[in-house]
Amino acid sequence: MATMRCRFYENHFPDIEETVVVNVRQIADMGAYVSLSEYNGKEGMILLSELSRRRIRSVNKLIRVGRSECVVVIRVDKDKGYIDLSKRRVYSKDLILCEERFAKAKAINSILRHVAEQLGYDKDEQLEDLYMRTAWHFDRKEKKKAAAYDVFKRAIAEPHVLDECDISPEVREALLEDIRKKLTPQAVKIRADIEVSCFSYDGIDAIKEALIAGKNCSTESMPIKINLIAAPHFVVTTQTLDREHGLTAVNEALDVVRQTIEKYGGKFAIKEEARVVTDVDDNDIKKRLELAELEEEEGSDEDEDESEDEDDDGLVAPKGLDQQMDAEDAINAAKKKEKTDKAESGEKKNEKGDSADEESE
Repeated sequence: MATMRCRFYENHFPDIEETVVVNVRQIADMGAYVSLSEYNGKEGMILLSELSRRRIRSVNKLIRVGRSECVVVIRVDKDKGYIDLSKRRVYSKDLILCEERFAKAKAINSILRHVAEQLGYDKDEQLEDLYMRTAWHFDRKEKKKAAAYDVFKRAIAEPHVLDECDISPEVREALLEDIRKKLTPQAVKIRADIEVSCFSYDGIDAIKEALIAGKNCSTESMPIKINLIAAPHFVVTTQTLDREHGLTAVNEALDVVRQTIEKYGGKFAIKEEARVVTDVDDNDIKKRLELAELEEEEGSDEDEDESEDEDDDGLVAPKGLDQQMDAEDAINAAKKKEKTDKAESGEKKNEKGDSADEESE
C-alpha cells in the first residue's frame, strides 16, 4: 500500500518571510532546487545570490544535495507554483523557532498518518480530511501553526479536549491511543557537579551535614540523590517529567548545601551547572567511579609493598639513617681512590728516575 501524504499546515503555500524547512534536491548553475518538507514536497529554488552574505568560493560548502536546510520565503507565485527562497536572510532566532515548529508538525503528521492507516484509509484526501477535523482545527483556533501539538499533549491527561473535534468515537479512540503512545513524556535526568570541602575543626561532619541538608530537599515526585565521585567532587541528580521544575529543584538543593557548608567555614563551588543529561553522561559517571576505585586499590597495594620492606620485628630504619650510611660509604670510597692515585703517581716518578740514570750511563 502506498504511503499517504499530506502537507503539515492548512494553507497550500507558505507565507512570504516565513521560515521553512527544505530538502536540497539538485544544484544547478542558477541555484539550488529544493522541496518544501512541510508543504507536501512543493518545489522551490534558492538562487546562488541568496546562499550567503559573503563571497561564494565553494557552493558545496554552503549547501549539499540531500541535506535539510532552514530558509526564508522571499517570493511566492501561487498561479505558476514558483517559490523563491533565501538562505542568507535567515537569522539565528528564526532558525531555532523554525526547527522547533517543524519537529512538532512532523510529530503530528506521524500520529495522523498512523491513525489513518489503522482506520483503513488509503487516499491522501482521507488523510487531509482527518487533518481538517483535528490538527488544523486547533491551528485555526489558536491562530498558530503546529498548535495542535500542545493540545494533543494535553489530551494525555485531559482526553475531553478532543471532544470539540468533529470525529466519530472510533476515530477519537484511535487518535487518543496513538497520542498516548507517541507523546507521553519520558522522565529526564537532571545533574549538577559540585565541589564541597571543609578544613575547619568540624571537617567531615560539616560536609556530611551539608550534603544531608541538600538531600532533604527531596520530594516524593522528585527524589534528589548526592553521590561522591572523588573528594571533593560530588554529583547531585534527580529524575522528573518536568524539565524546568527539575532544574529548579536541583538548584534549590545546591543553595542549601552552599549555605550549610559556608556556615562552618567550608568551601562550595559549582563545577558544572544543573542540566539535562543523557545515557552517555551516565556512562561517564560510572567510568569515573571505576577509575576512583582503581586508584584506591593501587594506593592500598603501595601500602602493602611498604610494609614488606619492614624487618621481621616490624621495625623500620630511623629516618635519615640510610642517607648517613650512604654518605660514609662515599667518604671511604673517596679516601681509597686518593691513596690509589698517590701510589700510582709514586710509581711513575720512580720509572722516570730509572730511565734518566740509564741515559746518563
